[in-house]
Amino acid sequence: MFNRIRTWLLATAVLLLLSSSACNPFAPQYDPEGLANVNLLGDPTNVEGFFLLFKNAYELRDTTLYGRLFTRDFEFAYYDPDLGQDIKWDRDTELSISNNLFRSVNQITLDWNYYSQLDTTATEASVIRNFNLMIEQDAQNVFSGSGRARLRLRRNAVGEAWQAYFWFDDSDF
Repeated sequence: MFNRIRTWLLATAVLLLLSSSACNPFAPQYDPEGLANVNLLGDPTNVEGFFLLFKNAYELRDTTLYGRLFTRDFEFAYYDPDLGQDIKWDRDTELSISNNLFRSVNQITLDWNYYSQLDTTATEASVIRNFNLMIEQDAQNVFSGSGRARLRLRRNAVGEAWQAYFWFDDSDF
């Protein structure tokens, strides 16, 4: 009698396990859309997504992603205190300099902090945002600093990606 009950309980348990295998929480149902509509690197159709893409392009050291952030007529500028003047360059120079940086270091960490200014219209944005930057060239050479980026962004229409057409770098590097 005891063997029959034990066999019946075992058979019932096996049937329950087999019938519930379609509901395995470790193997959820397949979603054909998946993450198709999610940009994990940053959605540049909004300003915060632009900065997330910027961060990821820098930290992944990916010039293809980085190049998507800038318009063809982009201009970078910073003040050189030794020369007592602003130094400026265009998009191609910015991408070349960044490519050399990306290839010559082991790691980059960029943290965007608070906005000092964020003025936007549907197609123009003026942004001043503080940041911290750490560049590890090798185990012995680690450079870190902070600063403020003054960016002007534009896009052709709502829903399109923001791109920078001007960047003035106020940093202590």
